Amino acid sequence: MPLTRMLHSLSHFAAALVPSARPTRSLEVAMADEADAFARAALGRWATEDGAIVIELRPDGRYNKAKQAAPAWYHGRYEVDRSQLYFESDSGQVAKGEMRRGVLSIGEMQFRRSHLAPELNSRR
Repeated sequence: MPLTRMLHSLSHFAAALVPSARPTRSLEVAMADEADAFARAALGRWATEDGAIVIELRPDGRYNKAKQAAPAWYHGRYEVDRSQLYFESDSGQVAKGEMRRGVLSIGEMQFRRSHLAPELNSRR
């Protein structure tokens, strides 16, 4: 028995000297990283299939929306909660959207990422 105790003590001593193979992180850090990934995925320009409406989601939590049929530009803020997006225009209108498989749905409208949409930053 003394040999078994000695080996057991040595194994605990050796385990303290050798760093863990997998670093551990707290759950809050993992959740924050995941939430940031959803927010990063939402950034950029989104357009309807016919290009009639373009929405630009900016990193500062603001959005710009342009409609081909109307000369007005709409502005507001948005928040991302996993795949759900919440919009509030500067005039007080609210909307809820959902992002699934590269499609942003707001009400009955469907938006896809658009690299060819007109630049919206200049209008504000």
